[in-house]
Amino acid sequence: MKFFNFSFLLIATLFVFQGCGTKRQYFEPKVVSYAISYDGTLPSEIIDVTRGGATLKNGEVITKDGLKNIKLPAGYTFLGDDNGKYLATSTCGNLIVVDNNSKIIYHRKFDTQVATASIKGSKIALILSSNRSLLINIKSNKEILNSKQDDVYALDSRIAAPYFLNTLVIFPTLDGKLLIVDSKSGKIIRNVVVGNEKFFGNIIYLDVLANRLVAATKKRVISISTKSMVVLDEDVKDVIVLKNRVFIFTKDGTVILANADLKVLKKRKFPFAVFAGAIYGDFIYMIERGGYLIATDVDLISTNVYKMPDNIDSYLFFTKNALYYKNKYFKLVNKK
Repeated sequence: MKFFNFSFLLIATLFVFQGCGTKRQYFEPKVVSYAISYDGTLPSEIIDVTRGGATLKNGEVITKDGLKNIKLPAGYTFLGDDNGKYLATSTCGNLIVVDNNSKIIYHRKFDTQVATASIKGSKIALILSSNRSLLINIKSNKEILNSKQDDVYALDSRIAAPYFLNTLVIFPTLDGKLLIVDSKSGKIIRNVVVGNEKFFGNIIYLDVLANRLVAATKKRVISISTKSMVVLDEDVKDVIVLKNRVFIFTKDGTVILANADLKVLKKRKFPFAVFAGAIYGDFIYMIERGGYLIATDVDLISTNVYKMPDNIDSYLFFTKNALYYKNKYFKLVNKK
């Protein structure tokens, strides 16, 4: 989600130091397989992106399943969806759910902005910018959980959304914790500290595969099972979790392949690459901000690099089948 008009100060300044004679270096692949052309045009430009999807300027949304034929009211941005229910928020603290006909079927206003949220059935799990976690039954409008965590003053814009897991809800708090909550009683079953950075320390990634929970802040990845919890400290840009494999993409252009217990199996560095995002379709796809699509197999052995039509300087969203940028898209390569 485009971030954020908080009531407190959000620090988002990038300092660039240039010494005498210092020149920034860019990713320059030795071999480029071919140039990619766009396959089509969106009805409007992307103006906002979250882990769950993208919002277009005309109010339409792109989910993990692609472009949807619904429209959000003006001023709202998409957060997530579930079985024909679409969750959206505005900067002044409004939260709505719309159906497949774009009709608002639930509305609630909060005293601070909604930082992240997920919907599952009749329940919404959300975290406010004040770092308050709530679980709400939208049929009764009653709060099942209302838990305030420590105040935060600066956030990484990559904010993970709450995760519904059977009878549990996992809240990735803005101060780097995981609250594991019983979805019926609202009782906090476990509180896991992932990171403790004073600034920009929120959870940026959260996923569950089989009996394994993987979460990350900008400085740490953790993997939790019923038997153990292990950590790996890295400068994290993104994470992908597959069966028995965890891929960690770092700020220095390195891809780390680890097993489920975060034991590093292999590393591959793309010098000076700046990753804008990564996704797994039939291959591992990495988007490099200089305008390259890097595709590799799950063993990090073979790699192909493709030239994209544009450098990446704006909102980007992709599913397993397509990449969306500005007001255009192209389909990702799929195995036959």
